Amino acid sequence: MPLKPVKPADLRWRCKPSRFRFKTSGELKPTERIVGQDRAVGAVRLGLEIPSSGYNMFITGVPGSGRETTVKRILDRIDITTDSLQDICYVYNFEDSAKPRVLLLPAGCGRKLRETIDSCVELLKRNIPAVLQSERTAGERSRLLRSFSEKKEDLMRAVTLEAQKAGFALVSITTPSGQVRPEVLPIIDEKPVTHEQLREMVAEGAVTEEKMAKIREKHEKLFQKLSEALRRSHDNDMKAKTALDELLVELVRPTVVGITDQLKHLGGGDPLEDFAEGVASTILDNLETFAGETPDSDPYYVFRVNLLVDNADRKTRPVVVESFPDPSSLFGTIDRIMVENKPYSDHMMISAGSYLKANGGFLILDAMDVVRYPGLWQTLSQTLKNRTAVIRATDMMRVFGAVELQPEPVEVNVKVIMIGSAWLYMMLAGSDPEFGLLFRIRADFDDSMVLSDENLMDFSRVIAYITSQEQLLPLDPSGMAMVCEQAARLTGRHDRLSLEFNHIADYVRQASYWASRSDRKVVTADDVKRAIAEKKRRLSLSADHALQGILDGQVMIDTEGARVGMVNGLAVYHGVDYAFGLPARITVSVAPGREGLVNVERQSDMSGPTHTKGIEVIAGYLRNRFAYDYPLSLTAGIVFEQSYGGVDGDSASSTELYALLSALSNLPLRQDLAVTGSVNQLGEIQAIGGVNEKIEGFFRLCRERGLTGKQGVLIPTANLVNLQLDMEVVDAVRSGQFRIYPVSTICEGIELLTGHPAGVADGSGMYPPRSVLGLADARLRQMANTLREFNCAR
Repeated sequence: MPLKPVKPADLRWRCKPSRFRFKTSGELKPTERIVGQDRAVGAVRLGLEIPSSGYNMFITGVPGSGRETTVKRILDRIDITTDSLQDICYVYNFEDSAKPRVLLLPAGCGRKLRETIDSCVELLKRNIPAVLQSERTAGERSRLLRSFSEKKEDLMRAVTLEAQKAGFALVSITTPSGQVRPEVLPIIDEKPVTHEQLREMVAEGAVTEEKMAKIREKHEKLFQKLSEALRRSHDNDMKAKTALDELLVELVRPTVVGITDQLKHLGGGDPLEDFAEGVASTILDNLETFAGETPDSDPYYVFRVNLLVDNADRKTRPVVVESFPDPSSLFGTIDRIMVENKPYSDHMMISAGSYLKANGGFLILDAMDVVRYPGLWQTLSQTLKNRTAVIRATDMMRVFGAVELQPEPVEVNVKVIMIGSAWLYMMLAGSDPEFGLLFRIRADFDDSMVLSDENLMDFSRVIAYITSQEQLLPLDPSGMAMVCEQAARLTGRHDRLSLEFNHIADYVRQASYWASRSDRKVVTADDVKRAIAEKKRRLSLSADHALQGILDGQVMIDTEGARVGMVNGLAVYHGVDYAFGLPARITVSVAPGREGLVNVERQSDMSGPTHTKGIEVIAGYLRNRFAYDYPLSLTAGIVFEQSYGGVDGDSASSTELYALLSALSNLPLRQDLAVTGSVNQLGEIQAIGGVNEKIEGFFRLCRERGLTGKQGVLIPTANLVNLQLDMEVVDAVRSGQFRIYPVSTICEGIELLTGHPAGVADGSGMYPPRSVLGLADARLRQMANTLREFNCAR
């Protein structure tokens, strides 16, 4: 039976405008529902509603399929009210200033604590001086100092009396350095005499040497007693100061404790009570500092409360989207200032990141943004594992060697929702053994949905939502139908609709633009077609240059005639946002030998692993079809001609096999046909990717050279479901100018390409002599004999 081409109706799914019961899409009720994602939506809801630890989520799928939107909408619909949120504060650590303490307080208590401490500080600033300057304090101070003063006077009185008895006087003298100190001097002629004056009197004979010696002896004893009295007097002064300090502390204590005890009643538990006691102790231990006037610095600064997270006005769990994750934005940081040319930080310079802000709620992150920042994924993983957030300084001033501020870690409860691609999910899961324990829920968003009447209506309501939200022109039924056809094209199947609404919305926006340029109030099919055509025109520069290279003869491709061992294959070239197909000449040469199939691309390091696999499959086909009673004895060179960028994929394996069979049978292959398809060892043609682009690439070349009605493309039968061709190709097929043939086996394809029967082996493994396989078998036998005779002759 001759191979029949595909019918025009099967080349493209056409959406009839009559399927839509509206005049314009403005009549539709727009929907915010995420259509076609029931499986993913169920997984997201499960992950959001399970409160247990480790039920973080990783949401996979292509961008534009509604991943982040779905999370936000489900969060809007489920009950996330709560009364268990916490405020997060940092306060001064009275034991180690380099390690600020964290206070986790019930929501609202953080603000109360900050207001209360500010109020307490104002009261302390007023009341401490008032207590110290009160009449009671003055009286107590006077009595205390008087008692110590009397002890000091008694000590000095005793020294004075003993000196008088010995003929000495207690006087104050000025030393050469200008200091004034007490001294005992002898009385001569009713006047105290210094040592210098006494020596002069001895020299003048007014005082004898014997008297001088006695005076010195008495002076030494008296001076020792004076020194002891002075020492005891100094000790008395020190005791007086200590007693005075203790007196003042005891007088001020009730005031300080009474004020700071207000902090203990805010519901913070033991940590807050410790903080209140630390405030009181610090003031009482440093009363002189807190009682004096300090215009240059405020000693009360250390009592300030740094309220990092304030949930006083929040009644629902926080939902935080971190669009620019880095260590500072995600986990917080510590600011620094320069003081006397040295970096300085304290507890008031700590700032929270989005992770702390999401405590008790949800944090949404783009997985690629996290992985892209060096070390950020490891920090996030460790934080999730320990359920504890650590804040550290991230600025470059750390290199100056300042004392590193190390705030106390914060125990947090955050449900992290990562959004990324499936391959990134697999990479992280494969590199982190605990990944599955941290992310127990995966929600996988599909990029397409089944094409049905119900889904078409859901799809059109989403388009209506986009147009209403962005104030675009509404679509008429023809315009909506053309958008649906393009959505099917994006999936690569004509039985599904794309859910990549970011791409679909671009066509709607551009179609609205072209409609408005034509002064229309609605978008029609022509506007959508123009949007599609204009986008293709903008992106097809590389495709046009490549096609022109073929038309100019720089790249050799035949589209008529027949050649032995030569066939037109089809390749797809992918850009960032555009893909196009082009024909590629494949040639095969054969000769007797033992090398087998020589993959020239592989020999020149231009063959990818999948292409190399395809060559090995062809070798398997030869073993399966031939050489039942003789050894395969050939060397066959397989080449992608004029290919300089490398070759990968096995979609050309059937094409290479056709060229090999042509070279073996010496039967020419039609050059007005191009071929694509993967083959297995049994000769069955398997589906490939990019079938629409491949067909359209060969069609464009044939169109530019002139359509003859005989040109066409052989595609795998399995790819019929993927056909969603440009209308230009469909119209050419309908008018008989171009043909597309579905092929299931190598035998079907080789018959069409050569015009000869493929041949079926009989019970002995022999093929009809004039068939393609019979001629190939005969050539293989001949090469085996040639090689055997050559070896014998040697």
